[in-house]
Amino acid sequence: MAAFLAPDPVPPSTTVAQDRTSPQMNPQDALTLRLDRAARQSLAASQQGSAYLPELATLCLPVTMLWCRVLRHDPTAPDWPDRDRFVVPSLALQPLLHAMLRLTGAIGADTQAMPEYGTHPAVEVAPGPAGQGVAAAAGMALAEQILARRHGRSLVNHRVWVMARDTDLLTGVALEAAQLAGRFGLNRLTVLVSPGSHTDPAEFSDSLARFSASGWSVRWVNAHSLPAVNAALTASTRARKPTLIACMPSPIGTPADYMAPATVAEEEQIGPWSPTARRGASLRRSWLRRLSRHRGRDTFEREFASIPPPLLTEDWLRLWRQALHALPARSSQQAALAGLRALGAVRHELGVLAAASGSGAWHATPHAPSATHAAAPWPCGLQEHGMAGMLNGMALHGGILPCGVAGMITIDRMRSALRMAALMRRKVLYLLTDDGLALSDGGAGWQPVEQLASLRAMPHLAVFRPACAEETFACWQAALDWVEGPALLVLSPHETPEPPPAPPPGSGGFAGPPSGTAPRPPAVLAGRFGTAAHGGYLLCGEGTRDVTLMATGPEVGIARHAQALLAAHGLRVAVASIPCWEAFSRQTPAYRMAVLGDTGLRVGIEAANSFGWERWLGQNGIFIGMDDFGISAPANAVYERFGITAEAVCAKVLERLALSTPAKESPAPTPTLPRSRTGTRNK
Repeated sequence: MAAFLAPDPVPPSTTVAQDRTSPQMNPQDALTLRLDRAARQSLAASQQGSAYLPELATLCLPVTMLWCRVLRHDPTAPDWPDRDRFVVPSLALQPLLHAMLRLTGAIGADTQAMPEYGTHPAVEVAPGPAGQGVAAAAGMALAEQILARRHGRSLVNHRVWVMARDTDLLTGVALEAAQLAGRFGLNRLTVLVSPGSHTDPAEFSDSLARFSASGWSVRWVNAHSLPAVNAALTASTRARKPTLIACMPSPIGTPADYMAPATVAEEEQIGPWSPTARRGASLRRSWLRRLSRHRGRDTFEREFASIPPPLLTEDWLRLWRQALHALPARSSQQAALAGLRALGAVRHELGVLAAASGSGAWHATPHAPSATHAAAPWPCGLQEHGMAGMLNGMALHGGILPCGVAGMITIDRMRSALRMAALMRRKVLYLLTDDGLALSDGGAGWQPVEQLASLRAMPHLAVFRPACAEETFACWQAALDWVEGPALLVLSPHETPEPPPAPPPGSGGFAGPPSGTAPRPPAVLAGRFGTAAHGGYLLCGEGTRDVTLMATGPEVGIARHAQALLAAHGLRVAVASIPCWEAFSRQTPAYRMAVLGDTGLRVGIEAANSFGWERWLGQNGIFIGMDDFGISAPANAVYERFGITAEAVCAKVLERLALSTPAKESPAPTPTLPRSRTGTRNK
């Protein structure tokens, strides 16, 4: 490990032992060392025999000095908005955080187990795959920068610290987030890292070189030298770019020497009397005085409480409709992006990150004249995974409503970060453009097939696939109201005709959702029964029907065309749109039965995989979609290739009804049809 060490600020004649026992040591250094010894004793007792003990020992002094001298943390109010964020994403390093929380009085001295995420505000992130914590920390630093520009340094003046492992630096998501942090100039982000006992020195050096090339300030320090650690922490607070501090183990001694039992810190130096607690309480009281006199206090508190502004729906709808008038075509993609621009004009806490796969659609969408002051998105290039991890950090930070814009097919690269958002139940919005067969000319690699099914299988995630502009706005509102986790709007550039308006009262159509369901949001499209905000609703049809055609997204237009063809054969056909399965499944059984129908044949239509559709189709339903990868051809040709056309739907329905009629007159079972070569499947 000695080969790693850069020149140390300490004179060559100075040793680690001299650092710890020098008679010229000032009281602040002596206090830091006593607390460091107490933390080491706690680690030795709780991590005896652990393979991570040497790594924890190396990071102990830098982390102790950070908490004693720099970190803005008040144990009596660990969730105050202007606190420093201390991110520990690895389970292997959480014992050191546990020791700091005990020494500062944030948790009881008799608390032996590390608090889980969500049970204590000092645990900023849930442990997860390597690299996700570094990306989330970069998102927190970006949120801090955005809020400081809006509210000023008098209210927002904190830093983000990360205690990472060397394996975090090797991941693609961490490197992507590091590139974005360097590009955005997130100088209030600092990462502390130490090589593991089995780390290859050349590999560790290469990782640091990548961060340096990404615009980071990289410093090598002796982790057991007080002057070196103090100089590195001080320099990071003055740097103009993000900082990475490589805490190297001392070439003198062994890990056992570092963990030797020592005198525990006195009682008056820990808990509420610790330097961290005293400094944090003073800083928080000063901040509260500034907040009480700040003219933007109400807005600041409202945004951190995630409370929407008054008259949001009315103002947003007005700007959104102004933008729709300028659209040459009203596809769900153009409508959603226009709505995003309008939302940014009325909710200034909206923070948008746009990948290259989605930024083209953003710039091609016009906006309302009164929405020109909406914040422009932060360009993330091809770093979709790093972008998704940063969105999680923005949501964890608070005061920001994060939204990401990217291509639908790139969701596979963002899945790990999206899963972490769902696991922590953080509100993150995604606009996924170019859904379905929009990029069919590019080949099968650009055509989503299994993505929708896999996203719908993720807990706490709401997937919205609107069909038209009006339905898009309803889905937008439902996504903002979704509180269980992240929400996705899957958008298509293909224009879909608007559905017919709701029938007037007393016309014989369905009046609305049954009692016990959520009230209809204002200015949201209403079909013959229910609304899109309910996750599924009946576009047209009667209560007693022969066939129910269910579809999502652009395929709703195909279902409506197929309804006209089937009606010509004397069939009573209803068309239901189910833009969000998660919201629809939360409606009452009576509401779902009124939409899906309790009689007749059910048919599902979607340009995607059939997995999961049996939930709505039942045992005898038909699914018409894609159960194989696509082909390189224009969208219309691909739809015809897989039989996703109104004519094909009509033929399959008539075939099934013709086969089912003899089954009612004869006890013989209905023959099972072979799987269609057009990519459809019988249920």
